[in-house]
Amino acid sequence: MIGVFSTVVSQSRLTRIRLVTIDNPAFRVHYRLTFAILLACTTLVCSRQYIGEHIRCIATGVPNNVVNTFCFFTATYTVPDTNHSAHPGVGPVHWDSRTVRHSYYQWVPFVLFGQALLFYLPHLMWRSYEAGTIKLLVNGLQRLYLKVDGDQDVAVPGARTIPSETTRWAKLREVMNHLDTVNRFRLNRNWAAVLIGCEVLNLVNVVFQMKLMDKFLGGQFYGYGLHAFDDDNGDRMFDQVFPKMTKCDFHKFGPSGTMQTHDAMCVMALNIINEKIYAVLWFWFVLVLLPVSVAALVWRGVQYVLHSRESFNRLLLREASPGARLDPVDLAIIARQTTYSDWLFMYYLSGNMDGAVFRDLLHSYATGLRKEPGSQDSDDDDTAPLGKAI
Repeated sequence: MIGVFSTVVSQSRLTRIRLVTIDNPAFRVHYRLTFAILLACTTLVCSRQYIGEHIRCIATGVPNNVVNTFCFFTATYTVPDTNHSAHPGVGPVHWDSRTVRHSYYQWVPFVLFGQALLFYLPHLMWRSYEAGTIKLLVNGLQRLYLKVDGDQDVAVPGARTIPSETTRWAKLREVMNHLDTVNRFRLNRNWAAVLIGCEVLNLVNVVFQMKLMDKFLGGQFYGYGLHAFDDDNGDRMFDQVFPKMTKCDFHKFGPSGTMQTHDAMCVMALNIINEKIYAVLWFWFVLVLLPVSVAALVWRGVQYVLHSRESFNRLLLREASPGARLDPVDLAIIARQTTYSDWLFMYYLSGNMDGAVFRDLLHSYATGLRKEPGSQDSDDDDTAPLGKAI
């Protein structure tokens, strides 16, 4: 079991270290944790070595392998109104009996796998739009506490190349040239909108999937987790949604051509796993919906309202880039003269750069903003323009 789930985790990017971050922890809960959980559930449902055969039926006059296969693929049923029967839902069927057919268990692995893909889709959309821009810009500007003087980089066995001081400044000029182009042509105006749109899509996806599971389980998912720890109601709820004992009718012709009906009683071992999976998913989806997805969007709203305040910038940018001693004047200029989209782009750059490098970048960027025509600071400072202050 450990081997199976370790493979799932490794393939779901859960344990891979990302050197460049282009989203927030709430986003990663969706496309990493939830994606991995749903893949693990799919693997568990499809793994017979943990629960044995998915279904075993008892019928007289029919080979066991035939009736097992027939009942699994044609669906079984229960009789909820049966009294004094050996097992809940299994008893004689009368002309006025109400039967409930159970066929959704055939689709559980497919639905779980489809849900996993839906949780990964917003990340795929955002990564496609972002197109590796931040990674390209910050490549070589991380962890620059390891650096060498001179013009030559140093290759260390078993580690990445340690950049020289010349390489550091050359790379920083490339970032400033990019920011100059972005600022001049307003190329980042949709950057924040697309990212927030994907985060909204995450929230919509969770709500949609909860509705989907409720429909899939016959309108019983919303109250499913509420009774998980209730011994009486919980067992009754689980038996209604995922019955362990069901009935199946197998029809065949007798020797004289008369239709014969063989009444089979089936043990649904698969539902032991299904009921636990959906109980876990109920709690996980509630967690992902409220404390994660909703809170992430509220935080984005707080950022949008407060990003133009110097004190907020000082707090957030220093938190994103530890060790950076940011100039209050530069922070004030960034707060006054950048849009939220440009500010958010700078925020993600700060989280992917060495603190000292980001301090130099921020100073040069603020210097360029002061030199822009129409800036209220353009006549008060004669420092170099954007892209040339480095």
